[in-house]
Amino acid sequence: MKGNKAIQFLDLKKINLDFKNELRQSLNKVLEGGWFVLGSSVSEFETAYAKHNEVKYCSGVANGLDAIILALKATGVWLGDEVIVPSNTYIATWLAVSYVGATPVPVEPKLDTYNITPSLIEEKITKKTKAIIPVNLYGQVAELNTIMEIAKNNNLFVIEDNAQAQGATCKEKWRAL
Repeated sequence: MKGNKAIQFLDLKKINLDFKNELRQSLNKVLEGGWFVLGSSVSEFETAYAKHNEVKYCSGVANGLDAIILALKATGVWLGDEVIVPSNTYIATWLAVSYVGATPVPVEPKLDTYNITPSLIEEKITKKTKAIIPVNLYGQVAELNTIMEIAKNNNLFVIEDNAQAQGATCKEKWRAL
């Protein structure tokens, strides 16, 4: 784009300068350790992240897509099943559902939070529905209390996609994992 200047949305260089020394120390630790996959840094992260979220275990995976695929497989979602997903989400949520052979069933977001609208979920549930994937967006937790109640009443799994709201809470009960 010669001659045109892009409008900068986010200055990561400026933000990261505050963490320059910590980031370099971490990078050096990984480089000197010789492991960037399954090394001590990953184990340390898993332990710290589990403690932060007040859960027993945390397993690091390559990315959010892999995490959702593993969760879908662990809950038995398979070919021919349906999974309720937000219509407003990163494509990985839908790709994970498609990858295991299931069909994503979109539900529109609430206009004030952009998270899935709980009141629209039940009308999308069929005998093929196996799970709901609420996605916590922009640091905001979806209405998990309501979603969990809907899931319980319909014998469905809930797989929380929390890539964008780690550590956030919902009415003091739900903590985004």
